[in-house]
Amino acid sequence: MAARNWDLDPGKRWEQGVPHHPESVRLIKEIDELDWKYLKGYFDFKIGGDGDNGETLMFLLDMIFERREAARASIGR
Repeated sequence: MAARNWDLDPGKRWEQGVPHHPESVRLIKEIDELDWKYLKGYFDFKIGGDGDNGETLMFLLDMIFERREAARASIGR
C-alpha cells in the first residue's frame, strides 16, 4: 500500500487518483450498513462520485490507515 501518500490532503488524493485503502472501503461499507440498519440512513453516505460525503470520509480514512502503516514501518527499521 502507498504509505508515502498518507500526507496528501483529500483534494490532492482525488486529483491524483490515489486508490482507496482496502480497510477504508471495508469500513465505510460496514458503517453504511449499520447506519441504515439502526439509524435509518441518518448519515446517508454517498460513495462513488466527486465530492460525495462517503467518498470524502474514505479519503480521510485512507490517510489514517496509511499514516498508521508508515508509523509501523518506521518502527520496524
